[in-house]
Amino acid sequence: MGYQPLRQAIASYLSRSRAVKCTPKQIIIIGGSQQGLDLIARLLIDKGDLIAVEEPGYLGAQRAFLSQGACLFPISVDKSGLEVTNLTTTSNIKLIYVTPSHQFPTGAVLSLERRLKLLNWAQQSGAIIIEDDYDSEYRYSGHPIPALQGLDQGNSVIYIGTFSKVLFPALRLGYLVLPDNLVHIFTHAKWLTDRQCSLLEQHALTDFIGEGHLERHIRQMRSLYNQRRQILVQSLISQFGDRVQILGDNAGMHLMVKIDTDMSDEVIVQNAAQLGLGISAAHPYYLNNSPGSEFILGYAELNEQQIQEGVRRLAEVILGA
Repeated sequence: MGYQPLRQAIASYLSRSRAVKCTPKQIIIIGGSQQGLDLIARLLIDKGDLIAVEEPGYLGAQRAFLSQGACLFPISVDKSGLEVTNLTTTSNIKLIYVTPSHQFPTGAVLSLERRLKLLNWAQQSGAIIIEDDYDSEYRYSGHPIPALQGLDQGNSVIYIGTFSKVLFPALRLGYLVLPDNLVHIFTHAKWLTDRQCSLLEQHALTDFIGEGHLERHIRQMRSLYNQRRQILVQSLISQFGDRVQILGDNAGMHLMVKIDTDMSDEVIVQNAAQLGLGISAAHPYYLNNSPGSEFILGYAELNEQQIQEGVRRLAEVILGA
């Protein structure tokens, strides 16, 4: 299950920061969120099960579910997050995977009204919600919305968190917060996969959280990432004007944009790469046909000058500027 003092520290941190309701006995330390998704898929999915996913959505989750023979049922996302009413079109969904605090990749935040509707649907249908809270700490405006898990009254939510985003990617530590009835089986399955995550890193992380460094770090980085996001938004508007639409909420470590252009996504990505610019087209994240001309731009590791130069190069690719 992981180092017990670390599980205690995580439980206290989640209670303060995300209104998650749990005890250390419900937490299992994992090697990053992808191992958590793999465990969920192995344990809870049988071949042919119908699994609801966001459209567009995270490929790592989709592929973990497909590896166990799942049938994916896409649910569209709008500016308020998952369109929960679309879940009523079928009655045999076993699991639903969501990123409610900062939807990947659109950046939408699931509204409180829809969160409550989703939890109500899960309780009535008996489905399990997988809540991936991958970068919820980085919200730059408005009041934080409580995690689904903290609002849940029916043990319907498996909560996934990771330190790879909050701290640094090389730190392959994350955690699952499980309903009580699933702790035993997940603990045994985790023992079969790798016995334990790195204890040295678990000890260090325990002290880092317990001494208050994690929350100070998040406050500092939240301010820095907010500045970088605003520079990116301003640069995009300056270069593209009304030909660019900024999608999603003021949160996270990336943003998604829609650009008015006749060029294909593939040509834009390839030409951008030739100028040393790394961007991703959004169409691979759609199960159905994507609208096209949507791109994902990361900004967390870039300084102001790099962001401005990157947008200038993107404009050169698309506008010939």
